[in-house]
Amino acid sequence: MSKSQELIGQIKKSFINKDFDKFIHEINFPNFKSFAANTKIKFNFPVTVVVGPNGGGKSSLLQAAWGMPLKFSTSRFWFSTPVDPIGFGKGRQNRYWYSHYIKNIDQTVQCRKMSGLKRHGYWEPTRPAQKENMSKMPPKTAKNMAYMSDTGDRWSQVERIPHYINSKNDSSAFERYFHSAESSTLEKRQDRFVKYSRQLKIAIDTKSQKLSYYRKERIKENFDISPDKLSAINSILQKKYKSARYINHSLYDRNFSGSVIFETEERSYSECFAGSGELAVVNYVLSLGKVNKYDLVLLDEPETSLHPGAQARLLEYILEITKKKYLQVIISSHAPTFVELLPAEALIVLDETPGGVTARNEPTKASAFHRLGHIESNKITLITEDVLLEALTKRSLKYIPIELKRKVVVVAAEVGASEMLSNQARAYAQAEAAVIMVLDGDQRKIGEVIDLDPALLSQKVIEESVALLKDNNVSIVGTRQDLGKWISWCKGHVLFIDETCPEEIFLEILNSSHPLLSNPKATNGKFKEAVRNELHKISAQRTLSAQAILFDYLLGKECEGSKVDKKIKSLATSLEKKLKKL
Repeated sequence: MSKSQELIGQIKKSFINKDFDKFIHEINFPNFKSFAANTKIKFNFPVTVVVGPNGGGKSSLLQAAWGMPLKFSTSRFWFSTPVDPIGFGKGRQNRYWYSHYIKNIDQTVQCRKMSGLKRHGYWEPTRPAQKENMSKMPPKTAKNMAYMSDTGDRWSQVERIPHYINSKNDSSAFERYFHSAESSTLEKRQDRFVKYSRQLKIAIDTKSQKLSYYRKERIKENFDISPDKLSAINSILQKKYKSARYINHSLYDRNFSGSVIFETEERSYSECFAGSGELAVVNYVLSLGKVNKYDLVLLDEPETSLHPGAQARLLEYILEITKKKYLQVIISSHAPTFVELLPAEALIVLDETPGGVTARNEPTKASAFHRLGHIESNKITLITEDVLLEALTKRSLKYIPIELKRKVVVVAAEVGASEMLSNQARAYAQAEAAVIMVLDGDQRKIGEVIDLDPALLSQKVIEESVALLKDNNVSIVGTRQDLGKWISWCKGHVLFIDETCPEEIFLEILNSSHPLLSNPKATNGKFKEAVRNELHKISAQRTLSAQAILFDYLLGKECEGSKVDKKIKSLATSLEKKLKKL
């Protein structure tokens, strides 16, 4: 039995014994953001992984959970503005209710919050709404009165501290500065970086807690990472650091962000020469080290920049802390590793429907893997960005040899090209998986890096390539070895369609004379907007799933030799070449 499975068993036992005080068992969304009316989400295990498409409610769920405890409000993340107003009309107010466990009275109670008109939409507690299937308040007694309002008309909100941790927002001081657009050339960024690094070195050498530079205080924190946390970092990353120093500073720009100085037996180096995954793990270990017993931990895509092995060890660390401190942890993720290691009851699978985002009633590992575009071991899996590209790819298979077609399965990852080329590519490469990623043509700028020869990567080319990828939201560790491996894998496993996006072909079918089709500068977003407008004209549904059904049907109606049919054949030809090389 692995360490993770052992921890899961121990946590299950404690959970059954009701040791997890303040645990949120259920969230209901009568009206909240993109969720379908009255969506119910259940939490059946202390560490939960939420999977779903991009823009499919994962972050919204975390933000709602953050605002549920007493004295916290979802308005920290979502508030009304003139550009994006939140509706406050009768029946339209955004609201949710949740149930949480109170150990002292051995009871699960229900609490409700609603977006208000005051203080930028601060979420206020309300009385229970029985029309939304909430329970009627019980009589006030000596036992339960401590957990009710003074009038006894509602239960008190759960008292616990939420911690929202998003590694995508916790970029290192080096990354924040070096990849900013303030300096137009690589040389200028390097010159300024060298200049400001001198002050950082002074702070490192003197262990300064304060440093004034250009009349501004530049240091918030400067400390040696403790031995126990360093041990955890070493375990997750499989490193042998002797020491590490963390400095939160604003020496490179106006924003405070972290720098880490690592020391090994051979050398000392900062995060600018380490992988982004190393800093991410440091941030997670330091953040998780601050949580208290019964706290609520919300992790937004913690797998970012980590290879599958490190993801597994990070999850093991999360399980250890959960067991020790009786935490509730909710993780939004695209990582098959988390789904593989956790039990089925720890999974929440979100789907987009015409009525909004919903949660599957009894999710399975198979349904979670399918949502993530997970591969079948005995097939060659063609993974597409979304369901429209999935429909186009499936239609193209009719033009490839039958013996190849039988080996192929097509799935839509619905996580976007940046996620596919960052974390998923790394995972599939390590697993030597038989996959081909089929991506929109507007990602061809990334193809300039893929076309490079991995054997001829100079330091300048590496830096420029990593910067280009980062500008396109693709995260690759900036070393010759890592970039070279990524390029080599992508050459055989990534295919860009000829068109900007599948919506370009969809628009061709809906309105072949549309002016956008003759505009070489037309963007992905413009094609998507044009398709929605054309569908509106014919009173057709415009949700992505409805579009995919109609697109697939119309592709099937195309006559052989038509302009659209030739585009389908072109994709088939490109796919056949890739498939034969696997």
